[in-house]
Amino acid sequence: MLTDVYNYQIATKALLLNSTNKIKNAILSSGDQSLINDYVSWIGQKEALARYYALSKEELTQQKIDLTAMEKTANTMERSLSQRSGDFAKGYYAEQITLTQVSSLLQETEAIVEIIRVRTFDKDFTDDSRYLALVLSKGSTQPVVAVLDNGNQLETRYAKFYKNAIQQKIADEYAFAQYWQRIEPLLTSKKFIYLSPDGVYNQININTIKKPEGEYLLNLYDIVVIGNSKDLIALKAGKSVVTKKDAFVLGFPDYGGNAVALPGTKAEIDGINKILSASGFNVSKREPKDATESALKNVKGPSIMHIATHGYFLADADLKGNDAMGVDAENAKHNPLLRSGLILSGVHAPGQDKTSIDLQSNDNGVLTAYEAMNLSLEGTDLIVLSACETGLGDVRAGEGVYGLQRAFLVAGANALIMSLWKVDDAATQQLMTNFYISWTKSGNKQKAFKQAQLQLMTKYKEPYYWGAFVMMGM
Repeated sequence: MLTDVYNYQIATKALLLNSTNKIKNAILSSGDQSLINDYVSWIGQKEALARYYALSKEELTQQKIDLTAMEKTANTMERSLSQRSGDFAKGYYAEQITLTQVSSLLQETEAIVEIIRVRTFDKDFTDDSRYLALVLSKGSTQPVVAVLDNGNQLETRYAKFYKNAIQQKIADEYAFAQYWQRIEPLLTSKKFIYLSPDGVYNQININTIKKPEGEYLLNLYDIVVIGNSKDLIALKAGKSVVTKKDAFVLGFPDYGGNAVALPGTKAEIDGINKILSASGFNVSKREPKDATESALKNVKGPSIMHIATHGYFLADADLKGNDAMGVDAENAKHNPLLRSGLILSGVHAPGQDKTSIDLQSNDNGVLTAYEAMNLSLEGTDLIVLSACETGLGDVRAGEGVYGLQRAFLVAGANALIMSLWKVDDAATQQLMTNFYISWTKSGNKQKAFKQAQLQLMTKYKEPYYWGAFVMMGM
């Protein structure tokens, strides 16, 4: 049964993400110009929708915009595109990956931890949850399992305590016992862990958990966060190789009005520009008034993209008033991808008269996750979102986090560095500088990222400073 559970999980987890990527890649590489043109038209429709989501029902009526009809048209075209792309259908059904294939790729000191959130079933699904941690080692024909029955507490009480302990820079007396102690016995003699999180495990940084009277997990393991166990196949095949040396660096936007600028981001992007340029990268840098939404949307697959600005995520409870960072609150409520994003140069001030918004422009100073999905980032090896709370979003069991994380992966990025809480300016600047220096020397971004965290830990002991950022992928 556990084998079936694992195989089912790797077949279905992040299914929407993988399907979206396959459709996109199949269409763009099809050579069918009619299909490609329709795809470009569909992207244009989604861009228009993103602009119209700023308007309330009353304002849409005044502008004679039928949002429901536009959404229906976009959805119909999306279905048509996937049906007409034969390569997508063949690629989807060609191969089913099993745990045996995945475990055969592991070394003796490696293991995969696949976290699965399940809802308790009693004649029907209830609101109670529990977590399974399925562990694969080299040559496993079936996984071993740890069951965490107290899912609701992990998602509420202990998650809140974890976040408070991080923010207040105090010891967390519960995190290890609740989130890792029951998994640890399954990892004896393992050093390198591939972690595929689900549910609340997307909202915490495992590396920041500390054993009682002992070390942080960062010191005990090399942990690589992946979206699905079967991602190991691509990672082991070494497909993530930088073949070109171009970088897009954006930061220190001119927000205008009373918005608070981030002076640390100026030093951050200047330092990164210097490091990358010295390593032979062709760097395109956008700052103050040029750090715009349109500049970001016009980029085509740089090997590195670094964005240093304000980020945001709004939970349901945070939707107050009529506006959610430029999106009408009613529209944002129904789509998590409209509740997270990046704030860029020229952002409209809160409460600004919407009649001044150019509905033909694709630049209102806010790049939502909904819009980020449409970026052209095929061939981008790494995206660094050096902003607050870029890793957060609504958690959907089996699908990961709906937010900027999902959006940039759909757009084509191989790996992503993102944050889980509001970050310290100076510490972030130092972490990023250490990371790029190490990466340009070693060529291994996972090792470089860990080395940067360890270096920062020597100066700042508390995980608030060094543990805000997590890397997904390799």
